[in-house]
Amino acid sequence: MRIAQVAPLYEAVPPGAYGGTERIIATLCDGLVEMGHDVTLFAPRTSETAATLEAYEDPLRERFDSEQLTNLAPHLHLQMMADLYARRDEFDVVHSHLDIWTFPFTRLFDTPTVLTMHGRLDLDFLRDLLPRYGSVPLVSISDDQRRAVADLDLTWAATVYNGLDFTSYSDVTHDPDGYLGFVGRIAEEKGPLSAIEIARRCDLPLRVAAKVDPLDEPYYEEEVAPVMGPDIDFVGEIDEQQKPPFYAGARATLFPSDWPEPFGLVMIESMAAGTPVIALRRGSVPEVIEDGVSGFICDDVDEMVDAVARVGDIDPDACRQRAERFSAQAMCRGYVEVYDELTRASSRGTRIPGQRRERVPGTEPARSSQAVENVR
Repeated sequence: MRIAQVAPLYEAVPPGAYGGTERIIATLCDGLVEMGHDVTLFAPRTSETAATLEAYEDPLRERFDSEQLTNLAPHLHLQMMADLYARRDEFDVVHSHLDIWTFPFTRLFDTPTVLTMHGRLDLDFLRDLLPRYGSVPLVSISDDQRRAVADLDLTWAATVYNGLDFTSYSDVTHDPDGYLGFVGRIAEEKGPLSAIEIARRCDLPLRVAAKVDPLDEPYYEEEVAPVMGPDIDFVGEIDEQQKPPFYAGARATLFPSDWPEPFGLVMIESMAAGTPVIALRRGSVPEVIEDGVSGFICDDVDEMVDAVARVGDIDPDACRQRAERFSAQAMCRGYVEVYDELTRASSRGTRIPGQRRERVPGTEPARSSQAVENVR
């Protein structure tokens, strides 16, 4: 199959450090090529991929200020989409990771196109925008991600969980007596202050491997940095080579994310290293962690503190087995099923049969398609 993959232009694919969407795109492209597909990746020119790279300029975050990111970046993404659809006859399917910027092009051309929604959907402007393109096939990265728009008439082609290549995690050994770990980004919704509180209440050291985005610098400087002490080791961002030993060296990874995160890569990375995850019951957490088997799902910080004392009950091998449900191969198989259905529907001149289930907002989402079952 000839597949066009369209990445945001903000970061290289894969990113040098922080950048979950770009890591997923990189993993997907390499996996699809390994499966024998002809893949073209539209992305910044510093990207590295097994696919054919249609290279654009350097990553925007490396050279744009906040004003340029707001005013110029949207145009550059639209220009890239126009370039792609001018070559639409070269592709059997277009897979866009640009979210809403792709929508208008799907009305102008009949090239089979699917969008993965990588971000949160509980935003007012999306409730107005998404129904305008209700026939466009969408992929969610967790069932919970759809909850905020469950009452809207949208075409969900599947839920395909994010997946990663865990090869580099196979040689690390979990340390059950290690520190507590926190990985991600220093932002209020990620819960770094909760992680610090948990570690101190448990009288354990905390290592924080996290990025401070320019937009989050005031929060870090005013709220987080003042409460750090010698018991908190702030190591900053870590790269892909540093992650396996960092996770493995922790007795548990804290995931006190306090927002409906569509999918947290931190959870599957930690489990791949044999390290249990202690997380708040938010967003995709109940779909990723098996409570009591690969970690603990908690309703508040008090329960997370109690869970730290029970991490010795978790078998590292069970964590690794759980992580394999979110492997690169499982993700690629899920997307290939979506592409197959999309191209078959296009050849028949019909719409892809999305799951237009009527659900009461706040209820448990129904199972998605066979693409979901492949990773369970």
